Amino acid sequence: MTVTRFLSSLLFSSAFIWVAVEFFEVETEVVYVLFIFSVILIGATIVTGFLISPLLRKILQRPGSSLLSQLRAGNHDLADAVDVARVAPLDQQDGAREEQPQPSTDDPALNSKDSTS
Repeated sequence: MTVTRFLSSLLFSSAFIWVAVEFFEVETEVVYVLFIFSVILIGATIVTGFLISPLLRKILQRPGSSLLSQLRAGNHDLADAVDVARVAPLDQQDGAREEQPQPSTDDPALNSKDSTS
């Protein structure tokens, strides 16, 4: 998908430059300068992003908010939130399971077969 976007943008930008040079009599030197300044701007943006990203990560991160520091501190909120459905309630963890009511085998509706003939 990215290659097709790159190729289509390359095609349209080439067509734009060709139309500008051919029909509007733009000098090719102007196109070269535009290309060089575009490359410089994109490179400067990439370098600035690489330099600022560690600083932003450091500023935006709350102290003790990393997963390792939470595990060391004993806060297991993330694990507890996921396993809530699988963990039995505290009153049932001592080994005594609450018996679920089972359907009665004496019920005639359970023992009867569909014999409507």
